[in-house]
Amino acid sequence: MKTLPSTSALLLLLSLACTSCQSTGDTSSVAADLNSTNPAVAVQAQRVQELEGQVKQQEAVIEAEKSKLEAMRQQLEGAKQTLEGVKNEVKATP
Repeated sequence: MKTLPSTSALLLLLSLACTSCQSTGDTSSVAADLNSTNPAVAVQAQRVQELEGQVKQQEAVIEAEKSKLEAMRQQLEGAKQTLEGVKNEVKATP
């Protein structure tokens, strides 16, 4: 399958963006920043917290879709095997 250079660049940027969005496990500092007396820090900490939640939600969706895709692949393989069996049965029947 051919991909356009712009598509490849977009995929690279998305993968880099997702890598930078991954949680570092330092949620305690974000929680502390939410209560900051500096409004800019508190607002940005809230944005970080929202994005972390969105990333986790999207990761869950992706995993669910991967599972559905694998199930569909298994169904496809089974259907192909059934098709071969039916074709062989037709050949064997005069």
